[in-house]
Amino acid sequence: MNIMKPPEPNDPLDELLHPPGAYRDDNGFTARVVAALPRRRRAWVRPVVLLGAVAIGAVLAVQWLPWTSLPVPDWSHLHALDAHLLAPWVLVITVPAALVWGVIAAMRWNE
Repeated sequence: MNIMKPPEPNDPLDELLHPPGAYRDDNGFTARVVAALPRRRRAWVRPVVLLGAVAIGAVLAVQWLPWTSLPVPDWSHLHALDAHLLAPWVLVITVPAALVWGVIAAMRWNE
């Protein structure tokens, strides 16, 4: 026995809950809420600090990474996982990758 009746085709409550994309007048409520939100005064500080840290990291990477004394990659050493060959190459690959990641994070900062 079904005691629930089907919803009306033009139910006004259903129309209010699921509007077809039209704006409903809220007597200025939305404007008041947006006006009361706190403003970010220094939104540029975080990306600038991040870019500064990336620049310092790049300078240190150029000075301290073993660019000129990298061992020649040899497949036999690579398959043997020789630490004397892999450690400098891992540094030379991961440090610039982290710096690029920092630049991308700074450029995509949207807060």
